[in-house]
Amino acid sequence: MAGQQGFTLLELLIAMVLLVVGFLGVFVVFWASAFSGTFTRNMTTAATLGQDMLERVSTVSYNGLGATTGFVDYTSSNISATGFARQWRITENGGVKTITATVSWSDGGRTRTRTFTAVKRTDY
Repeated sequence: MAGQQGFTLLELLIAMVLLVVGFLGVFVVFWASAFSGTFTRNMTTAATLGQDMLERVSTVSYNGLGATTGFVDYTSSNISATGFARQWRITENGGVKTITATVSWSDGGRTRTRTFTAVKRTDY
């Protein structure tokens, strides 16, 4: 059987290892892309919810904003807010009210929070 050509077992094993390494590289890229997409979606949703809270505050008069003693839960019927906790705090100092809004969510067992701040004066 001399003269037959083919692959030896060693060559076949080396080719399989290289193929597996290549597939693992592609898998890692896809996994990182999916994780990045989820993180970006959550950050964008948090920014939208925080902006929504501050825009609602801008429609209320200065005297209509009561100061809070700490963070107060904020609720609204917003379907995109599912899984996100929203709170706000209003403090007053010398004719200026500072509104601090926080949006929190769980991301893989870790709580992430974004904070937004707006200022409202008595003259506007």
